[in-house]
Amino acid sequence: MFGKFLDRLFTWSGYLAGVFLVTIAILVVAQIVARWFNTQIPSADEFAGYSLAASSFLGLAYSFRSGSHIRVTLLTDRLSSKIQRVMLIVILTFAIAMIAIWAFNSVALVHESWKYNEVSTGILKYPLWIPQLSMGIGVTLFCLAVIEDLVNVIRGKEPNFEKNKEQVMD
Repeated sequence: MFGKFLDRLFTWSGYLAGVFLVTIAILVVAQIVARWFNTQIPSADEFAGYSLAASSFLGLAYSFRSGSHIRVTLLTDRLSSKIQRVMLIVILTFAIAMIAIWAFNSVALVHESWKYNEVSTGILKYPLWIPQLSMGIGVTLFCLAVIEDLVNVIRGKEPNFEKNKEQVMD
């Protein structure tokens, strides 16, 4: 049941990442059209950059869950299945530690920007915590996805990224 909730959460995060990709395309086309009329859209490049970051971070959990992240298994494929499982537990545990630190600091950055009312330095002034929020949410969701897979491996199940990688290959 909780796995289905996470599946929906990560899928919606992936959809939102796609929305930000479309936003980038719209901003680029709008800037091109604006240049035909010898004008520009204020802070369009800034918003395109934030949209790229949002798309990247919000897509982390979805792409991990679907088996889209690049994995190098040249050495681990030569190990016995029991050793592979132990290595996977060690690697996932290490990944969780690193991603949890990243998530904590990302959320702390958002909180500090909100607390100190930091605003952008561009033409348009807006609170910086708003575009930073996608990083905090995306990395936190990524950490949850890796934790879920670690729990699955410890319980003797196959991790989601292994189950779903065949779908990506098709």
